[in-house]
Amino acid sequence: MKLARNILLVDDEASWLRTLAITLNRLVPEAKIDTCVDSRQVMNRLEVSDYALVLLDLTMPFHSGEELLDMIRNAFPKTRVIIVTGVNEVDTAVRCIKHGAYDYFIKTDNVDDLARTVRRALEVVGLERNYLRIKESFLSKTLSQPEVFNNILTCEPALLDQFRYFEAVAPSPEPILIQGESGTGKDEFAKSGHLLCCPDAPFINVNLAGISTSAFELQLFGQINRLENGQVSAQVGVLHQVKSGLLYLNEIGDLPIEAQAKLVDVIEHKQYYPIGSDQAYPVLCKIITSTQHDLLALSKAGKFRNDLLYRLRSHTIKLPPLRQRRLDLFMLINHFITLAADEMNLSRPQQPSTLASQLAEYEFPGNLHELKGMVFDAVSRSDGIQLNITPFMEAINLSKAAPDDKGQLVFPKELPTLAQMGDALINEAMSRTANSQTAAARMLGISQSALSRRLK
Repeated sequence: MKLARNILLVDDEASWLRTLAITLNRLVPEAKIDTCVDSRQVMNRLEVSDYALVLLDLTMPFHSGEELLDMIRNAFPKTRVIIVTGVNEVDTAVRCIKHGAYDYFIKTDNVDDLARTVRRALEVVGLERNYLRIKESFLSKTLSQPEVFNNILTCEPALLDQFRYFEAVAPSPEPILIQGESGTGKDEFAKSGHLLCCPDAPFINVNLAGISTSAFELQLFGQINRLENGQVSAQVGVLHQVKSGLLYLNEIGDLPIEAQAKLVDVIEHKQYYPIGSDQAYPVLCKIITSTQHDLLALSKAGKFRNDLLYRLRSHTIKLPPLRQRRLDLFMLINHFITLAADEMNLSRPQQPSTLASQLAEYEFPGNLHELKGMVFDAVSRSDGIQLNITPFMEAINLSKAAPDDKGQLVFPKELPTLAQMGDALINEAMSRTANSQTAAARMLGISQSALSRRLK
């Protein structure tokens, strides 16, 4: 969408129109000024050309300025209107402003003030149109709140699809289930969900890994104790604390089967009973759950309730593992380099341009947690200029070692010579270490000077 700088001046007094056009051309040179003396032509002119601003007289034959103001604001809401007239009446000015006029000027007023107002109006229109352009183009023109995903670095289409789906289902009253391996960013997605649903209300994260049924009930529902002296003591649960905010139940697949029945009641009836109380309290919060397990498989094994599964998976977000996010590697490594350098108070080393491509075939079983650990280790070993790639190469080499080969080499039918084997070993070591002689020499069990002589 273009950021229009066109201005249309409308007045039946040709001499005044020429004077105003000359003045605005001088004071607002960045604008393109057009004039119109016939009020009947205004709407046609607006349909043909994209005008950011219309300066409109009130008293004209055929169509009055107030009529044109209503017509312009209804048909072209992105166009601002400034009234410039000889009618000096407060009631008229107030009425025009209420009907959508940006400002109201008397023809005898200071022209410099009018020019400043024109420039401000052009800036407002520019900002509005720029915002609309960004919103329409960002992420395939569908996300209306892209800023809520600023905590998730990605350019992978599969993950961007989940952004769009998440934003679409966030207003739903039903729970949302986030599925993904450990380290794929489930917690960050839950935080984005909070910004989408209820940014001004509380966000509470409850980790269900290893929790017992009694601990789950106490933490979620709270407890009311009635003492012998008639006094009451209460322990507030998170359902009361979160109010109309977001409750994030992390690792729902680890919840004991007995506790799952309690959660079904909460989701089904939208109310809960504190332990020791017979009074029901309403559930006002949005619920998001996450898991690294296959809940359907757990359900078939009798470890997860079917009724809870059906209620949770009405909206399901599936996060891809890091091995399916190859486009993000370079960006993520740079992000973790900055974090590591800041936390360890070290100079920020540069990422080798070939590192991301060398990691393209690595599976990253620990996903983002593993990559972050690698980068922090690499930064701590670096000289502040170039990132030390030894931690990455060590992980790649370990992944290439077959667990059942017992260290035995498989030779071709025709044995190579010792010289050929030596060359092959050196080439392989240099390849695995991205041509780092220090790391390759360590891998081969020889000194760097010995490796350098062999290479020469």
